[in-house]
Amino acid sequence: MADVRSFTVRPLSKQSRTDLKDAFRVYLSSSSLAALRLRADDLCTLTAAEGSPKTAIAWTAVENIQSTVVQTSRALQDCYGIKIGEKVGITKIAGGLEDIDSITLVDSSDSEKIARYGPIAAADRCHWEWALEFQLLRSEVLAEGLIFDLDLKGQHRSFQIVAIRTVSPGSGRTIARFTSATKVSIGLENEEVREAPADITVQSYGLGGLSRQIAEINECLSDLNIDSQSLIMPSFYEHGRGILLYGPKGTGKTALLEQIGKAGWRQVFKIGTASLGRSVGESEAKLRNIFQEAARSKPSVIILDQLDFIAPRRTSFETPSLATVLCENLDAIRSASILVVGATRHPNNVDDALRTPHRLGTEIEIQVPTAQDRAEILRAICGPLTAGLTDELIDHIAEKTHGYVGADLFALLQLVCRKARQRQLLERSSANHSEVQAKPCSEVNDQPTPMQVDLVIRDSDIYSSLQEVRPTAMREVFLETPKVRWSDIGGQHDIKKRLQQAVERPLKHPQRMHRLNVKSKKGVLLYGPPGCSKTLTVKALATEAGLNFLAVKGAEILSMYVGESERSLREIFRKARAARPSIIFFDEIDAIAGRRSNNSQGGVNVLTTLLNEMDGIEELRNVLVIAATNKPDVLDPALMRPGRLDNILYIGPPDFEARKEILRIWASKSVLHKEVDLEVLAARTEGYSGAEMVSICETAGDAALDEEEETQQEQEVCLRHFEYALGQVRRQITDAVIQEYAEWRDAQK
Repeated sequence: MADVRSFTVRPLSKQSRTDLKDAFRVYLSSSSLAALRLRADDLCTLTAAEGSPKTAIAWTAVENIQSTVVQTSRALQDCYGIKIGEKVGITKIAGGLEDIDSITLVDSSDSEKIARYGPIAAADRCHWEWALEFQLLRSEVLAEGLIFDLDLKGQHRSFQIVAIRTVSPGSGRTIARFTSATKVSIGLENEEVREAPADITVQSYGLGGLSRQIAEINECLSDLNIDSQSLIMPSFYEHGRGILLYGPKGTGKTALLEQIGKAGWRQVFKIGTASLGRSVGESEAKLRNIFQEAARSKPSVIILDQLDFIAPRRTSFETPSLATVLCENLDAIRSASILVVGATRHPNNVDDALRTPHRLGTEIEIQVPTAQDRAEILRAICGPLTAGLTDELIDHIAEKTHGYVGADLFALLQLVCRKARQRQLLERSSANHSEVQAKPCSEVNDQPTPMQVDLVIRDSDIYSSLQEVRPTAMREVFLETPKVRWSDIGGQHDIKKRLQQAVERPLKHPQRMHRLNVKSKKGVLLYGPPGCSKTLTVKALATEAGLNFLAVKGAEILSMYVGESERSLREIFRKARAARPSIIFFDEIDAIAGRRSNNSQGGVNVLTTLLNEMDGIEELRNVLVIAATNKPDVLDPALMRPGRLDNILYIGPPDFEARKEILRIWASKSVLHKEVDLEVLAARTEGYSGAEMVSICETAGDAALDEEEETQQEQEVCLRHFEYALGQVRRQITDAVIQEYAEWRDAQK
């Protein structure tokens, strides 16, 4: 098997030759050539993270470069779609270049030159072909996509190679040799000189988690493929003219657009806000020119990124918009081999006239990826040349990154690599320091140059990076993830189990739920006296489940401005949907969901918005709403009907075992005298809440600390300190309070 190594693409420090003779040479250091068993002028393949392998010619660098760097020309980068700083794998291949039998070029001059000079006349065609033959012979090594500039008859035109046919086709190499026997031809706009691609297909190179979307796009592209034309379609059938891609930020819309551009078109036209004119009239003229050029270069594709900025939704018919020009041109390309693809984050912000079956008729949503999609995205980002991340680590990251989109995963991997590099450098520095101290002084100056080693990524690098990189949808509401575990809460084992089931079942066992026709819970209501660990329980649930967590204080939503409270509430649910699976925790929900009356119009509006978000037209999937309150009797009954907060859990004062566990948890982090019997303390604190139990322990600790400051001797927390604490901390939950909660619970049955 041939040796494969990864190199970083860098530009040439010197100017490339104008005749493009060295266009497809890749320059490597002598050590890199030796490691790959290559010599100058040997053929090799370049394998990038995206795209199929490309052929190049190995060459010795004329300057000192690192062994991990490969220098390439601008022409090679443009033809092969390789970017500066990108990682490529290089492999040696046997054999030499094949001779070109015939080659086809097309006039690729810009629209202004085409309008000025007009198309090449049939009588002048032989003159241009003869002049091109001289330039191609000087370049010698050619590939499809290479562009040549030529001055003839007072005209300056550009020509692009669109088809190369070798003497013995089928080798799969992307470059070949031009000889004096090669036939040169120029394709005219009224002739189909270039062989149409056998199949215009979007490949999944470098894209992960988008297999469904790519399949839908290829289904639309079947209208343009030769094979599909062998079937006679009904007279009413029309070819698809446009596709609209939409989805949240960072899900891969732009990357998918780039891949669509590599599907095998004769020409690709990209339209962005920066490429259009400053005035509406100038922009309209450019758009019309692009569609005219696309009609001359079919099959072609027109790509419009950020379509909502190019053709925003009009507020009135008098508002000038480029949507009118787009609609006219989309209507004019009926049955033509032209496809228009637009992308936007907000499809409802795009002009409605474009979103019709005869224009951008196919709408494809790019959703937040699932765990399986995230694993595919991570493997696509890493590529086949990554040794630092194993399959186990990739699967582990995919499971821990709920709500992350492709851009978030890319940022996470960057940070993981930096942390792993920093750790390895510190370890190497520490090891070298130890070796230097152990060696005699005479040997210290003879230290060899450290060798380059591969990066090794560990679990610790991943865990620390996950704390810093949050999902895009959550960055505006970033919250420090609660560091509370189930082991930090004493008792409440039944509550813990039911909450775990509500969160984990939809994620771990969706097939079982589907088989039994059981839907996941939408909401949980925790109620009970103050200080009984309602909020602490939800914090532990967020930590243990590892889901995206949005904590909302009920009173924080209320605003004095009309409609502002409702907007804030809708925004919370929007972010939770974008970052799902997620948990929304409403603490003190009685502040916004009180029982409706005629005198509380503002509260009614907020409550109505909450009910609609939980059980309205838009389904709430993989978002669990948890609410906590000390006053369940003031909540509106509509909030607790099935499908909303229908899982009602009472969290009361801890029983004997729970109190003993609370004391044991606190004692494990303190220093207790052996005379302190936790079982006795648990028995004496009947009716105390969890917060009061913790207060007793801390008051006893404060008493021991006061005594230590007076005696200047280390003290343990003794029984007398707990006796003092029991006298200071009074029980606030009376039997009457417990009875009120019991009566409310019975009234709900």
